[in-house]
Amino acid sequence: LLAAGIQKLKINNRMVTSIDLTSEHGYAVAVILALWFQQNLIFVIPVALARHKFGIKPPTLYPRDSEIKALKLSDDEVDDYMRTQRVHQNNMEFLTAFLPILMISSIMFPVQSSYAGAVVWLGRMVVAIGYWKSPQKRVWGAWFHFAEYYIVFLGGKTAYQLISSK
Repeated sequence: LLAAGIQKLKINNRMVTSIDLTSEHGYAVAVILALWFQQNLIFVIPVALARHKFGIKPPTLYPRDSEIKALKLSDDEVDDYMRTQRVHQNNMEFLTAFLPILMISSIMFPVQSSYAGAVVWLGRMVVAIGYWKSPQKRVWGAWFHFAEYYIVFLGGKTAYQLISSK
């Protein structure tokens, strides 16, 4: 028996790993769902509102100069839209790499991964609030990277434990 209900079993002359999920894994699932809701509700709604307010229609992510001119948008309006869109897009880019690592780290370290994932959620929220105000204020939440790196460490530790256990 490894950690978190993980067992190595020999089936048909092959070593397989069995994972028993515990109630602690539920916290990890809750954090993963919270990150999904943050991305797909909290960060999407401002983009939809900005699109409506400024007349920027999908599939345009970032309007070209010709679109800006045709919509008669001021520099401040363009900046406001761009910052709103960047919050959403940057988080999308972040989550595509982060969520799989969070899931992996949660296999053996569900509680630690959950706490660190909650810190990442909060930090990403602070980044967004700062970025909505000005590009320079997005650094307000940069401390979330400490929790992110801790989760990467836990993912590496999970890989090491799975590889080294025979």
